[in-house]
Amino acid sequence: MSQICPISKTCACRNVTRCRTKEAGRLFLWFPMPHTLKKVTSYLQEFTVEYELMHERPGMSFHCRPGQSLEIARNVAQLLAPRELKETQVLFIQGSIEPQLHDFSDIASLQRFIKLNQSDWLVEMLATERFTSYFQPIVSIKDTSQIYGYESLLRGLDEEGNLLLPGPILELATEAGLLPQLDRVARLSAIAQFSRHQVSGHIFINFTPTALYDPAFCLRSTVEAIDQAGISHERIVFEVVESDNLQDLDHLKTVLQYYRDTGFLVALDDFGSGYSSLNLLHQLRPDFIKLDIGLITNVHQDLYKASITEKLLEITQKLNIQTVAEGIECIEELNWLRERGATFAQGYLIAKPGAVPVTTTPQFDPIALTVASANSQLVQHQSESERIVAAVTQRIRQSLELDEILQTTVDEVRQLFEVDRVVIYQFKSDWSGLVAVESLAEGCISILGFHVMDTCFKSTRAAYYQQGNTKAIKDTQTAGLSPCHLDLLRSLQIRANLVVPILQQERLWGLLIAHQCRHPRQWQQSEINLFNQLAGQAAIAIQQSELYHQLQQANQELQRLASSDGLTQVANRRCFDDTFTVEWQRLAREQDSLSLILCDVDYFKLYNDTHGHLAGDDALRQVAKAISRTVKHATDLVARYGGEEFAVILPNTDMERAIAVARDIQTNLNALQIPHPHSHVSEFITLSLGVATIIPHSQLSPATLIAAADQGLYQAKAQGRNCVVQMDCEDAYLSK
Repeated sequence: MSQICPISKTCACRNVTRCRTKEAGRLFLWFPMPHTLKKVTSYLQEFTVEYELMHERPGMSFHCRPGQSLEIARNVAQLLAPRELKETQVLFIQGSIEPQLHDFSDIASLQRFIKLNQSDWLVEMLATERFTSYFQPIVSIKDTSQIYGYESLLRGLDEEGNLLLPGPILELATEAGLLPQLDRVARLSAIAQFSRHQVSGHIFINFTPTALYDPAFCLRSTVEAIDQAGISHERIVFEVVESDNLQDLDHLKTVLQYYRDTGFLVALDDFGSGYSSLNLLHQLRPDFIKLDIGLITNVHQDLYKASITEKLLEITQKLNIQTVAEGIECIEELNWLRERGATFAQGYLIAKPGAVPVTTTPQFDPIALTVASANSQLVQHQSESERIVAAVTQRIRQSLELDEILQTTVDEVRQLFEVDRVVIYQFKSDWSGLVAVESLAEGCISILGFHVMDTCFKSTRAAYYQQGNTKAIKDTQTAGLSPCHLDLLRSLQIRANLVVPILQQERLWGLLIAHQCRHPRQWQQSEINLFNQLAGQAAIAIQQSELYHQLQQANQELQRLASSDGLTQVANRRCFDDTFTVEWQRLAREQDSLSLILCDVDYFKLYNDTHGHLAGDDALRQVAKAISRTVKHATDLVARYGGEEFAVILPNTDMERAIAVARDIQTNLNALQIPHPHSHVSEFITLSLGVATIIPHSQLSPATLIAAADQGLYQAKAQGRNCVVQMDCEDAYLSK
C-alpha cells in the first residue's frame, strides 16, 4: 500500500501520516504529454538511470533504493516547466509490488510530492499539535474602548516552544497538501485557547474552504469542541479567506450554509485583496466583511484607495453588512473610516495580537481625532488636489481628438479656478504661435486665433519655460512691464495672468494661460501647483492624441499598401474581391444595378517582347491612369485583375451607362497614343472590353456577373480586339 499520504481514506484533515519515501520501493511518473516524456528519457539516458516505460499513457517507473525516489523526483523536476511540474503525476509504493486500485487515490503532482517530502518538520508539528493561538481585539469604531470580539491568529511552536510565524507554515502546508490538517488544528486551537481565557465577545476564526471536503463530517470535531467549551454558536464568526482564489463556489456555499444552519456567523476576510470581491458579496451575502489592510493603509492619503473604500462602505451600509477595517495603524486612518461609517476597527493602533486576549483598549475620542485631523490638513489638501486632478484628467482624456482635448482643458480649468479667460497658446516650429482655443467669461473680448510673431522668444524666454518654470503676475499695471508690452496687455484685457508650460519631454508644445480681465488677482501657490499638474495632464493627452493620429495615418497607409497594386497603384485583386462582395450584398438589399467591366491590353506579350518588361510596366501604369481618369463616382473601383487585365466595378450603374464608361476608357487610352508597332489592330496600345450588368439577389452567386463580363471580354477578342462587347448575364450562364 502506498505511503505518500497525508491522504486518508476517510477524511484528510484527521490523518497526518509520515511519508516513507526514504524506504525502498517503486516510483511511478505520468507526464502530461509525450514531449515531456521524451525530454525526461533523453536526460536519464545520459546518466544511465534504469527505468521502465508505460505504454498506456506517457509515463515510466523506477525501482528505487532507500532515499532514491526523492533524488529522482528532484532531478526530473529541474527539467520541467512550471506547468509540467504541476501536471506530472507521481505515485510511490513501498516494496516492489504492482499498484492496486486503492493506491491510485494517493497519486499527487510531482510538485506536491517533492514538497511533502520536505515537510517532515511540519508533519511532526501537526502530529504533536505544536500550535497555539494569539488574539487581536476588534472594537467599535465609534467607541474604541468597547471590545466586540477577537480574531484568532495561528502561531506555530518549535521543539523548544519558541514561536514560529504562520507565513512559512501556511505556504508549505498549501504546497504539500497539508492544508486540511493545518486548518483543523487552527480551528481547534482557537476554540480551546478562547475558552481557557474566559473572555466575553465574539471570536473570529479563519478557515480555508478548500480544506473542507464534507462540512457536516469535517466540521464535526469543531462543533463538538465549541459545544464542550460552552461557547454559544452566535458568538462564533467563521472568516472565509477570500484571497484563497476560490475554485468551487458551490462548495463554498454548501460550507457556509452548514455554518448558518448551525447558528454561526460568516465573514469575508481580506475583502478587496482577492479575485472576485464584489461577486462573492452578492453570492455569499455575509454577516461581516473585513476590509483588507492593503486598502486601509494610508487610505486618508491615497485617492484610489479612498474612492474604492468609500464605495465599499456605501454598499455594505445599504446591504446592512457590518464592516471590520483591518490593519489600522494611525489615528488619521481611524478618523477617516469613522467618518465614512465603518462598523468595527482592528489594528496595531488598538492593540497588537497577544497570547492572552486584552480586556481593555484605548479610547480615541473625537477631540483626539480632531487634533490629528488638524495636523493632517496639509495631507488632506494634497489628497483633495489629487482628486480634482483625477476628475479633470478623466474628462480631458475622454477624447483622442486634439481640438476636443484642448477645448475641454480650457473649459475645465476656467470653471475650476473661476477666472475670466483661459487659453492654450500653441507654438509653431519658428516659435511664432497663436491662441488655439479659449474659454471665455461673459463680457470679456475673444482673442481666439490671435497670432504672435516674436522673433526673440527663443533666445529670451523659451529656455525659461522649457525648464518647467511658471510666471504669475498679480497686476500687470504694477509689474514693471515695458510700455509697449503693457499696451498690448491692455488691448487684450489682461489685468492678471498665470502662465505654465505644456511640455512634452524637453519640447515646449505650448502654454496654458489664465487671465483676469478686469481686476488684479493674487495667485496662491496651491493654485499654481494645481495649474501645473493640469498642464502636465493636458500634455499627456495631447501626446496621446498625436500618437493616435500618427497611428491612424500609419494604419491607413498600411491599408492602402495592402489593397493597392504595387506597379500601377490602382486597387489589387484582393481589394477587388472584397469590394465586389460588399457591393453585391448592398445592391442585393437595395435591388439596384451593378455593372462590371473587364479590360485586357491587346497583344501585350508582343509589346513586352519588343520593348522589354520595363517599358511594359510603364505602359501598364499609363493604361491604369487612363482607366482611373474615366470613372467618376466615389464608389467606383478600378483594379488590376491580373497581368495586363483590369477590372472596373460600377455600383448603381445600368448597362447603358456602363457601355458609355467603357467607350470613354477607350477614348482616354487612345488619346495617350502609346506606340505599339507590332499590334495587329492599331499602331497604338488598345483595349478589349467585356461589360455585364445585373441586379444582384440572394439566389444568384456573385460569380455570375464576373463570368458574364469575362465572356464579353472573350467575345471582344474573338471579334478582332479593340472593341466593347456587352454580355447578358443569363446568356453567359447558358453558354457555359
